[in-house]
Amino acid sequence: MAIQELPLVIQTSYAELIDQLRLAAASDFPEGSTFRKRSISGKDYWYVQEPTTPQGRPPERYLGADTPERQTAIKSAMNAKAHADTRKAIRRSLSGAGLPEPDGLTGAVIEAFAEAGVFRLRGVIVGTIAFQTYSGLLGVKLPNAAIRTGDVDLAQDYGVSVALNDALGVSLIDVLKSVDPDFAPIPSLAGPNIATTYARPGGYRVDVLTTNRGADRDAPVNLPSLRSDALPLRSLDFLLRDTVEAAILTRFGALVNVPSPERYAVHKLIVSTMRKDTGESAVKSDKDIMQAGLLVEALVAKRRQDDLIAALNEAAARGPAWQERLSQGAARLGNESREIIQTLLEANN
Repeated sequence: MAIQELPLVIQTSYAELIDQLRLAAASDFPEGSTFRKRSISGKDYWYVQEPTTPQGRPPERYLGADTPERQTAIKSAMNAKAHADTRKAIRRSLSGAGLPEPDGLTGAVIEAFAEAGVFRLRGVIVGTIAFQTYSGLLGVKLPNAAIRTGDVDLAQDYGVSVALNDALGVSLIDVLKSVDPDFAPIPSLAGPNIATTYARPGGYRVDVLTTNRGADRDAPVNLPSLRSDALPLRSLDFLLRDTVEAAILTRFGALVNVPSPERYAVHKLIVSTMRKDTGESAVKSDKDIMQAGLLVEALVAKRRQDDLIAALNEAAARGPAWQERLSQGAARLGNESREIIQTLLEANN
């Protein structure tokens, strides 16, 4: 299918939203905080009222005496509130222009992850929620059939999790329960106290994944920085290398980490061949191919074929098994995207 570019004003607005979210991430106070100066015995003091959370309204907090340095910090925070209003306006314009946005529950989960520090700790959104962001990142329209999902897939490189020497303030399940108390861990076959999936009634799932560079195995491992178990997947290290920042159109907008679009496309070609050809697995495999094909065409349309070539070559360099899966996946693409892949591979052999 022909790739349709978004109007330049929409592409610019998406880039501005990312910049605004980066500014907000650097703020010392939660978004929505209000400040009050009190005079006590002839001296002025500052207090902050932080916004209500799912746990309730926090008490007003004393900041200290009125000094030039404190005034500067508070002015910066108040400017951040103005930026928050700007972000909301940008988000509404992007949504109105047809950029994908998550459903309410998914948006709340993503915002809770961001607030808890999941993405600061290099957690990565993968799967279709990540695919939704490529419309804004690449400046193209994506068909609705390719972006529908009901789950969240969260990944983190195992080596990164161990090396960070930092962690969430609460467990990942507690972060999810702050969104909906009905979230519960789904016990793994590895043991009743081990869970790599969290679900709520109705079937909504959050799956936690990690890398496995050694021998293939299904046994969950613990991610200390995310305070959760995770399912290791061997090919995931390819996907999680050189991630990029993206904005998800949640209620306030959320800055997240996602795989680069070229790696996502190549990875989908690979994993499409690993699924069974019956039932739900077959449906997922077809979706893998659809998303890969759309990204291949979008990357070429945006003159980013060099990025795609680099990802293809890296995958092929992993050996005959990856080369065979890459060939099998590419053979299932539509005519245009299949020809693009074949041309790029032949030109670099």
